[in-house]
Amino acid sequence: MQIALSDLKLNVGKYVDLADTEEIIVTKYGKPVAKIVRVDKEPWYLKRVPEKVTSIEQLFGTLPSDVDLDDVKNERLSK
Repeated sequence: MQIALSDLKLNVGKYVDLADTEEIIVTKYGKPVAKIVRVDKEPWYLKRVPEKVTSIEQLFGTLPSDVDLDDVKNERLSK
């Protein structure tokens, strides 16, 4: 929903309540200048890590044990 800054000034409470259900775009002279969005109730650091990120754990141990990482690094840098 887009609203004019002047309308926001008159009805702040109404738009704060509406931000629970939708984004509010504030315009000034017809151009978007701000956005009012709902604040997550759960802090970002308590959110669960997606499963795709944890699949990185599966990559550990896939290199053979006789591979020297410094040799690999030097080879990549020489190219």
